[in-house]
Amino acid sequence: MKKTLTINISGSVFHIEEDAYEALQKYMVILKNYFGKDDEGTEIFADIEARIAEIFTEKMDKKNQAVTLEWVEELIETLGTPENFTEEVGEEEPLAGQNQRKRKLYRDPEQTVIAGVCGGLAAYFDMDPVVIRLIVVLLVFLTSGAGLLVYIILWIIVPKAVSTAQRLEMKGEEVTVKNIEKFLKDEVDAVKESYKKIRKSRFFSKKKS
Repeated sequence: MKKTLTINISGSVFHIEEDAYEALQKYMVILKNYFGKDDEGTEIFADIEARIAEIFTEKMDKKNQAVTLEWVEELIETLGTPENFTEEVGEEEPLAGQNQRKRKLYRDPEQTVIAGVCGGLAAYFDMDPVVIRLIVVLLVFLTSGAGLLVYIILWIIVPKAVSTAQRLEMKGEEVTVKNIEKFLKDEVDAVKESYKKIRKSRFFSKKKS
């Protein structure tokens, strides 16, 4: 009989075996040290922590038991470690036609006009959101409103991609520490680029003067 502890991961409470706790704690310390204590590193670590909670929750739903060392080892293998990142540098991107991770259908909050349904369908089928929106509008008229009913049903039943893990799954990418880091850094870079463009715009110059 193993000793168990109670821990809180990203707001979720889990019972965990003592040896599993030691392995998980060591892994979390490695990640914290790797990403640092600045705002960007803290945000990346928070997203990784949320993903760990999701993985353990999924396992708990299937097996009502405490987190085991085996679960933690599987988790580390799935998410990866900082040592893996340097080994993966220089690896070629998968060629067109090669097997890719299956995408999951979510509503896309970044490509939303009403509810993000069209943006989510565009990500799922790897199409331009504008094309999907045109198809939906045509279907609404051609089906005498039945297409609108389907849209509303999708709005209700399809979840919104809120977390970084969900947004990666929406694009068919593996939810690993490396991909979470890359995704968030790309978002930060995009925001910085948008801010630079605003500062250079005529409207900003007029406001400043």
